[in-house]
Amino acid sequence: MKPDVLMVESDVAAFAIADRRLRDRFHLVWAPTFEAARTALGRFAFDAMLTRADDDSCFGFITQVSMAHPELPVIAVAPWEVQGDRACACGAKEWVSSPVNYTRLRAVLDHSIERERPVPMSARLAVAPA
Repeated sequence: MKPDVLMVESDVAAFAIADRRLRDRFHLVWAPTFEAARTALGRFAFDAMLTRADDDSCFGFITQVSMAHPELPVIAVAPWEVQGDRACACGAKEWVSSPVNYTRLRAVLDHSIERERPVPMSARLAVAPA
């Protein structure tokens, strides 16, 4: 089963491009507004969230989501390094630059999702000392 990624993006064309580039590995769910994203986060469990980080409203949203859902890896898309670093200071786990390199984004999503997944009990028992 593919990981579910909530993508907060007002531009449907940008969402369509991301969906087309990432659909082999991820199931993207579109939220066109912050409010739609909050509703989706309240109703469904996601493996990660992808959102822009290019103005104060984005940084505020990242902070709110990170506080309300600390287990959810938030990945920010930022046009400049300073904005990417600020997104991480607000609670994003990682950031990628825009325009998006989808190979890098795929790797960042994979890494972030795997890092946040709990280790199953069977795996913990398999490495426990005798």
